[in-house]
Amino acid sequence: MSEGARRNVLVKIGGATLRDPAHRALIAADLARVAASDVNLLVVHGGGPQATALARDLGIEPDFRGGRRVTDAAMLDVVKRALVGEAGTDLLAACLGAGLRAVGLSASSGRLVTAQRRPPTRVAGVPEPVDFGFVADVAAVDGALLATLWDGGFVPVLSSVVVDAQGQPLNLNADTLVRSLCGALPFDAVCFVADVPGVFGDLADAASHVPELRVDEVPELIERGVVAGGMIAKLTEMSRIVTQGVDTVWIVGLHEPAPVSSALAGRPGRRTLLRR
Repeated sequence: MSEGARRNVLVKIGGATLRDPAHRALIAADLARVAASDVNLLVVHGGGPQATALARDLGIEPDFRGGRRVTDAAMLDVVKRALVGEAGTDLLAACLGAGLRAVGLSASSGRLVTAQRRPPTRVAGVPEPVDFGFVADVAAVDGALLATLWDGGFVPVLSSVVVDAQGQPLNLNADTLVRSLCGALPFDAVCFVADVPGVFGDLADAASHVPELRVDEVPELIERGVVAGGMIAKLTEMSRIVTQGVDTVWIVGLHEPAPVSSALAGRPGRRTLLRR
C-alpha cells in the first residue's frame, strides 16, 4: 500500500476462543486497539465447538470428513443457531462493550460473498467423493459493502453462514471464507486467533512451539500427524492465503493480553508466522 494509507487487516477468531466470556472480553479489547491504529479492520468468526455442543444436546452426532463438517438439513439448522445466534451475538456484544463500532453480518450480506453448494468432493483419507450436504464454496466476492462500512468507521463482524443465488442458506467454513476474501481483496495482514498460540511439534510440550513455518513444510506436518483434525484444514487454507500474496499471516493465542495488536506491531510474543 502507498505510504500513509490505511492498512486492511483481517482477524479470524475461532469458535473455541469465544466460549469463555473472559476470552471474548480480552480479544474485543485488543480488537479495539487494532481499530484505533489507522487500520481498516474486518473480523470473521467461527463457531464449530458451539455447533458441535448444540448438536449433541439435540441428539445429533456431528459427522466430519477430512476435518470438514458434513451439513445435512438438521445440522444446517444447528449451524445457523450456533454461529449466528450464539457465537456471533456473543462476539458482537463483546466488541460493542469494548467501544468498537461493530456491525454483525452474514458473509453474504450486501452480496459480499456469492456462494454455491459444494459438489461431492474428494478429501484425504476418504476413498469416495464426499457429499458435504448444505456446505458452500465461494463463487465470487464483492468488496463494495466493506468499503462503505470502512469509510463510515465501522468494523464488520462476519459469520460464515452464507446464502446461494436461490436464497438457500449454506454453511461455509470460516477459514475458507478468510482465504476467499484474501484472494479477492487487498489485505495487508491476517491474524488467526486460536485456543493455542500457534503450531507445536507436541501440544503437551511448550518447548516444541514453532515460531515460523514455511508453506512447503505444512504437508509433511500433516503426513506425520503433528497437525491433525481441524488444524489440517486451517493450515491448508492459511498456506493458500500466503501463496495468494498476503505475506503476513499469524496464528496467535489468548495467553497474552494483546495478541493481535502485538503481532501487528511486531512486538515479541509467542505466535506462529506462516511464510513462503
